[in-house]
This record gives sequence, C-alpha cells and structure tokens, in this order.
Amino acid sequence: MRFLHTADIHLGAAPDKDLPWGESRRRALWDTFAHLIDICDRKQVDLLLIAGDLFHRTPLSRECREVNAYFSRIPDTRVVIIAGNHDCIRGASPYMDDPWAPNVTVLSSEELDSVYFPELNTEVHGFSYHRSEIREPLYDTLRAPRNGRHHILLAHGGDETHIPIRLGKLAAAGFDYVALGHIHAPRIFQKAAMAYCGSPEPMDRTDIGARGYILGDITPEGCSFRWNPCGTAEYVPVTLEVDEGSTNADIAAKLAETLNPDPRYLYRLTLTGYRDPDTVWEEARIRGDLRIVDITDETRPAFDRERLASEHAHDLAGLLIRTLSEDPDTAGNASEGGPGADDPDIREMALDFGLSALLTPEG
Repeated sequence: MRFLHTADIHLGAAPDKDLPWGESRRRALWDTFAHLIDICDRKQVDLLLIAGDLFHRTPLSRECREVNAYFSRIPDTRVVIIAGNHDCIRGASPYMDDPWAPNVTVLSSEELDSVYFPELNTEVHGFSYHRSEIREPLYDTLRAPRNGRHHILLAHGGDETHIPIRLGKLAAAGFDYVALGHIHAPRIFQKAAMAYCGSPEPMDRTDIGARGYILGDITPEGCSFRWNPCGTAEYVPVTLEVDEGSTNADIAAKLAETLNPDPRYLYRLTLTGYRDPDTVWEEARIRGDLRIVDITDETRPAFDRERLASEHAHDLAGLLIRTLSEDPDTAGNASEGGPGADDPDIREMALDFGLSALLTPEG
C-alpha cells in the first residue's frame, strides 16, 4: 500500500503579499497542491493523507468545490483529511456539509474516528480541530488496535496550545505510520515510523529551508518512507559584512554578484559590521532585482570617538564618551552601573546607541 503524506498546505494564504512577487506566491500554493495530485496519479498512490490545515482558514464552499475537483481527478486514490487549527470546523462548515467525491473522507469529528479500506487492509484514524487552540495532550493515550489491519494515525499539533505531543508515547502507540502536521519544517523519525512532512511551500519568512512531502509504502515487512522536495520557493538567510565606506550601490552590486538570481530563492538579508554614521540604507536600491524579503540592520556606526570627545567636551555626548570609555574597574563604579556595566561589549553598544541618538537627525 503506497501513501503520500502532506499537511499545512494553507490554501487561501498570501505569503509575501506586500511584496512585488506576492501574487505569484499565492498562486504557488494552489499550483503545488495540483502538483501533489499529479504525483498521486503518476506514482499510483493508494492513500493521500492530509494531516490538517489544508486551508489557511475555515474554508468557503467555493474553495472546497475547487479542491474537490482536484480530488476527483484521482478516483483510485483514497483521500483522508483532518481539519487543523487554521481550518478548524466551526458551526456549519463546508468540511461537514458540502458533498465530497466518493474517494474523499473527512474525519470531521472532534473525537477519535477512523475509516477502513478493506481493499488496502488499512484503517486511518484521526480527529479534527473544532477550535483553534487545544491544550490537552490528546494523543498521549491512543493505542492502535491489534486486529491484523494496518493502522495509520493522522495527527495535528506539537506545541503548548495545539495538542502537545510526547513523541516517545506516540512512537509506542503501535501505529504502522503516524502522519504529523502543524510543524512546517520536515522532521523524520524513521525508527518510530512517524514524521512531520512539513508544508509543501514555505508559508512565511520564518520557514527557512526546502519544503516537500512524504511518499511511503506499507508492506508485510513494515513501513518505509522518504521525504521529497516540491516547493517552488525557499527562504534563505544571508549575512553581509559592511564597512564605513560601504554605500547602497556597493551592497547591491555585491549581492548581485554573489546571490543566485533564480526567483525561487527568497533572501533574508542581515547587514553586520560598521557603517558611516551618516549612511541611511535604502532597501529598494539594495534589493535591485533580487527577491529580498527583509533587511535586518545589525551594523554599528563607526564614530571617531576621539574627535567627538574633543568637539563635545562640554556637552552630553562628551560626557557619554568619557563615562562609557572608562574602565569600570579603575573607575571604581562597576557596582553602580547596573547589570552589564562591566561588560565591554554592552558598554560599546550602549555608547554607539547613545551617540546615534544624540548626534543623528533620526535621534
């Protein structure tokens, strides 16, 4: 019996919606979902497992109809779905009320339920969220029946507010495979026959790394499975060190020279080092044609402290330089400066921040 495990597809979401490529990212969620359906057809998948958050919110009827049209293309693949915390079942939900294709089962109850496929000798267990937060560890006490069938559990959660999961207890529950959802990064537990497949597309800039799905087989010898990439985008962290001579044009040229311009890569840029105190970073110029989703400025101003100390000998800037440049041990005031007063790195940062506030227009 062959299965494909996916979760956290989040149809209807709009990643990077405020950036020029936002619309293409929104469409990519649907395109990648369609790609998973094609894989089920090409790989002759018997069972498509969707472990929660197929939708980004409680779905509309038209969204369910559109998804159902895709499921209708793979009539020989049985589809089993649970609702997660994002698309939880609230009142009259299309998950429960709309007609689904004959090959689709939604385990819509908030109590543990199952569906048995005799032709596969496989029973799939799970339950859906009916509220966005569930703090109880509801999977801790589950046990797979011992009745000669293959047993698969669909489970969504893994943090304090979304069904805390003790992986050791779940691994000992006796299921042939546990298909986990909610955590967007893939996590594979081969020996325990369970996995977070991760989202098939990165959902926001914190989803660092490649995204994909799991394809597996259950045979009399046991369960084997592997993770496969499928995402059309990947957030990549990048750090660039600058100096006081660096300009916006210099940084843009350096990035254009070193980073891959392939639009699948979405960069999170961090600037470090020292900059001229008068420099203002212009994000549009730095980005150029690259897909840089955000720029974090961790640079520090390269103040000429000796000159400033002389020029500001009789004002607050000069006092700040003299005070924070003194060795706290020789000055005899380490115990009066509060936490971190004797830490040279903290004193350096405090001096930079203080001078920036006093000497630059933004301050």
